[in-house]
Amino acid sequence: MKTTEQHSNVVVRYIFLTIGAISFFLGTAGIVLPVLPTVPFYMLTLFCLARGSERFHRMFLESSLYQKTVGTYERDKALTLRTKLSILTSVTAIMMIGAYFSRNISIALIIMSIVWIAHIIALAFIVKTKK
Repeated sequence: MKTTEQHSNVVVRYIFLTIGAISFFLGTAGIVLPVLPTVPFYMLTLFCLARGSERFHRMFLESSLYQKTVGTYERDKALTLRTKLSILTSVTAIMMIGAYFSRNISIALIIMSIVWIAHIIALAFIVKTKK
């Protein structure tokens, strides 16, 4: 029984590591491609690596990519105005592309509108602005 449980744990760890690696590459691609959001993919990477490998988790937390994107907010609990505008610009571009391709699907447009407005509210009123 114990060997089956250990085998299962190893499989689950490898699944988390695989998902973590994929989300890391997508998040890194999101740095240069405005269509891919960086922070959500890095948060997924962090979650998966924390469950897959303590060593990879620690390495990711110490990486410059993480520190530049998520680490700053995590440390200061605030974003610069430039970062906020960058986030809002990329979210708006993504939403516009999505709205264009789903212009005949009312529910999709409503959901995207709600998500876009939520971003504006969060960036304007919830997330503090760092000088």
